[in-house]
Formats: sequence, C-alpha cells, structure tokens
Amino acid sequence: METDRIKKIMDKQYQEIEVPVDLEARLSATIDRLAAEESQVVAERPVRRIPLWKALAVAASVAIIITLSVSLPLHDRPVYIADTFTNVEDAYQETEEVLQYVSSLMNKGVNKVSETHKNISTINTVNKYIKIK
Repeated sequence: METDRIKKIMDKQYQEIEVPVDLEARLSATIDRLAAEESQVVAERPVRRIPLWKALAVAASVAIIITLSVSLPLHDRPVYIADTFTNVEDAYQETEEVLQYVSSLMNKGVNKVSETHKNISTINTVNKYIKIK
C-alpha cells in the first residue's frame, strides 16, 4: 500500500515539471561529444604490448635453464696433477728462467717507483724554496 501512495506522489510531482523540447537532443549531442573525446584520448595513448615472440623467448630460456640444471650431473671430476718434466734438471732450468723473468719485471717496477720518488723529492725541494721567498 505504501508503494502505491509513493507512486502517486511521484507522478504528481513529475506532471508539474515541464521538460524542454530539445532536452533529449542536447543530452544525446553531449553524450556523443564526450564519447568522441574519450575515444580520441584512448587512441592517442600509446598501448605498450609485449610481442608474443619475446614472451615465448623468455619462456623457452627458462625452460632450457631448468632442463639443464636438472639433467646435467654435478660430478666433480678429480684433478690429477701431472709432472710437466720427466728430468729434474730440465725442471730446475725452466724454474730458474721463469724466476729470472719475474725478477726482471719486479726490477722494472722498482725502477719506476724510485724514479717517481726522485721526481717527488725534487718537486718538494722546489716547493720549499718557493715558500721561503
């Protein structure tokens, strides 16, 4: 019963309101204009898509890595140390040559350091004389 009474009140209210003649046309035009603007905004916005081949490449890489990690055995093969020389004197001779080579390289480095040290002490001496004057 209450709904019938509410319906009568609503009908009475709506009968008193006068609707403009071109209201429907204006609303339709406004809706069309807003829809066109929205579609332009959507069309202008760049859509970032990941190509299918990139996704497949990543999936294939992951599958290969998993397959290799599962299927390859993780055996540590023992390392056998073998002599490179059968003659002791040849080994001694080769070792002496290698040590001489390393020594010559070290001497070159030490010579460069001593030259640099001499240059720095010369510069320091010149700086002392400059400060005095």
